[in-house]
Order: sequence, then structure tokens, then C-alpha cells
Amino acid sequence: MKIGIDMGGSHIAIATVNNEGKIVKKIEQDLLENQRNTQYILNYVDKAIEKLSKTVNIDGIGIACPGNAEGSKIQNLVNLSIPEIDFKELEKKYQVRIKSINDAKAAAIAEKTYGALRKSNDCVFLCLGTGIGGAVFLSNQLLMASRNPGFELGHMVIEKEGIECKCGKRGCFETYCSMKRFKENISRALEQIAPEEHIENGAQLKCILEKYIHSAEISQIVETYIDNLVIGLSNVIDIFEPETICLGGSFVYFEDILYKALMVEMRNRRYVFNKQELPKIELAKLGNDAGIIGATLI
Repeated sequence: MKIGIDMGGSHIAIATVNNEGKIVKKIEQDLLENQRNTQYILNYVDKAIEKLSKTVNIDGIGIACPGNAEGSKIQNLVNLSIPEIDFKELEKKYQVRIKSINDAKAAAIAEKTYGALRKSNDCVFLCLGTGIGGAVFLSNQLLMASRNPGFELGHMVIEKEGIECKCGKRGCFETYCSMKRFKENISRALEQIAPEEHIENGAQLKCILEKYIHSAEISQIVETYIDNLVIGLSNVIDIFEPETICLGGSFVYFEDILYKALMVEMRNRRYVFNKQELPKIELAKLGNDAGIIGATLI
């Protein structure tokens, strides 16, 4: 049995995963602002592993995380505002090797092994969550740059002199199309049209959208979000010529409102170069668990 850890920009999940890629038991929580620091995360992970390893033998630990990952050390966790975190003490404590990988790459590996990308040789995975992570397979091979993980598709610029991104650039794809930014825009609109409503999590966001989707303010935010997502996806299609694009992260929970609207726009607007047919654009079959499962496959 292996332990997979998915350390997102606002959420952390730790689970035991069997040899068939199935999650056996999971511990998770949202990270508050004051919990997004090295010591809290190290302590939380330690206690979770301790609890999960009481009843099973653990033969490996994999960590999926935003940032540059190598072995037990992870650097440049921009969305967590952490410059570096090292799990080497846990490696010694539990006497197992710890491996780490960029979270989007982990989720992509899981979807390629068990999910929506299983039958595609050339494909792209995009994780729409706190930011936008990306991974690319060509001829069944995961592309990895030699210096850094690379393929940071969330940081391609789609709006010159646009919104400032945490990476330091302006107009990045993720500053317009991350689910975090989408949620922030919806929250601001609610202050005007329904100040008594508050969004604490994804389930509440879904309920709010279903309730207010016909209001001018909310429908405009959804329309603008889809417009920007179409631009980003069109760029990805023209560069990589994928058979399939898999959309993961918390975006997967908004099939009726976001995914269906996206597919209508992608079919109606010919933003892709010299195409007779669009690639398949599918939701991740493993949902938000893809990162955990993929972390155990590296």
C-alpha cells in the first residue's frame, strides 16, 4: 500500500492507495491562510501518515504539489506562498522513500493510467483549481523539461497588460480561468445582488450558480470566464495538436454550468487553426483524487 499526498493551493488531502489505483482511506482539509506555512503542513502530514499507517504496511509515499518538486524537497510553491518545504525527516521516520512531482503532472499520470486520457497517445491535462497546472503527453510520453517541470500552461499570457499574476507577469491564463479567480468574481457579484449569501466551499459555489445563473451579473461572469477559457484552450490545441484535452481540478464539479457552456462555445467559434474537428475535451474521470492517485505512480 502506498500513501499519496495532494498538496494544493488551498486544500491538502492524504490517502492510502492500493495497487489498482483505488483510494482506500483519505484524510483531508481546506487550508486557512494561517495554515499555509511549512511547519503546519509538515505536522499535519506527519499526523495523517501516522494515523493511516497504523493498520496497513506503507511501502512508499508520493507527494503531488504546486511548484518544483524533486525527491523529498519542493520549491517555489507560489500559490501557498512557501519558498521551500522538505519532507526528509518524515522519510527517516517512516523508513520509506518519498518522491514528489508537480501536482498537475501527477493528476495527468493518473488520468493517463486509469482515466480520461487512457486511450490517447497525444493529449493534454489541465488542472483548473487554485491556479492552472498543465501536463502534456506526446506519443504516450510525458514531456518533462530538464531544468524545471515546465509546461506551465497556466502562465501563458492571454491578455497583454492584464491582471497581475503571483508569478510576477501580467495577463496569465490562470489569473482569468482558475477556479479560485472564478469564485472570487462570483463572491464580489454576490455582495451587490445578494449580500446575505456567502461562498465557503465548492458545494456552496455550485448552489449559488444554480440559484443565480439567470441574473445579469452572474451570467456575465460565466460568459466572460468561458470566453477566456476558449482562448486558452485554443492556444493549447494549436501548439500541441492533442487528440484529447482532459480538464481536472474543481472545474469537474461544474459540468452543467461551465463544461457544457464551454463545449458550445468551442464548437461555435473557430478559434483553432486549420481544424476540421476539435479534439475531445473531457472532464477528469478521477475528479479531484487524480493528484493523490498519480503521486503513488511516480
